[in-house]
Amino acid sequence: MAEAASLSCLIIDEHPVVRQGIRALLEREIGGVDVADAPTPDAALAAFDGNAPDVVIIDPRSAGADVGALVTRLSTQLSSPIVVFTSNGGARLLAEALKAGVKGYVRKDSPPEDLVRAIRAARSGDFYVDPALSSTIVLEEGDRTLTARQREILQMLADGMQTEAVAKRLGLSTETVRTHTKRILAKLHADTRTQAVAIAIRNGLIE
Repeated sequence: MAEAASLSCLIIDEHPVVRQGIRALLEREIGGVDVADAPTPDAALAAFDGNAPDVVIIDPRSAGADVGALVTRLSTQLSSPIVVFTSNGGARLLAEALKAGVKGYVRKDSPPEDLVRAIRAARSGDFYVDPALSSTIVLEEGDRTLTARQREILQMLADGMQTEAVAKRLGLSTETVRTHTKRILAKLHADTRTQAVAIAIRNGLIE
């Protein structure tokens, strides 16, 4: 059932059937949606008229581009949140996409509603990785997918900040930061914060 909300999306994918499928999905689920599409980032940017879309949906593999460079380029020129929608990505692409700052990551073999959720979240400034990734991606060297907040906290810890300083910077309680830290250690199968930082850096989750 369509919702009464205006949304503009740009779909970048080399396959016309994928672009048409996403367009049909959004037109069915979101009222007043405005959808543009292009086969490549170059084509999308060439047609850019100065009105940035609310959300960009792209498959970096089909675009034949490094995800970090691609996200940086599109974010700089369009200033729009980006959702990766891919069928050909593993743990490393996921880590690279999260590190590059995408707002969503969805596999093409996931239920359609996962892509809709990711698009809605990105438009609201939130972050979404579809639940299917926990079972469809084989993560490397004990790595586990971290939320955006967990990666942010772990990056601060890696930069030498103490729990109290992290809490003050993020406007959280020290107990909340400690809880996040415990979950980070559990996800990365790490015994200490130092070990967690090493694992995360090795897997490209933080710098």
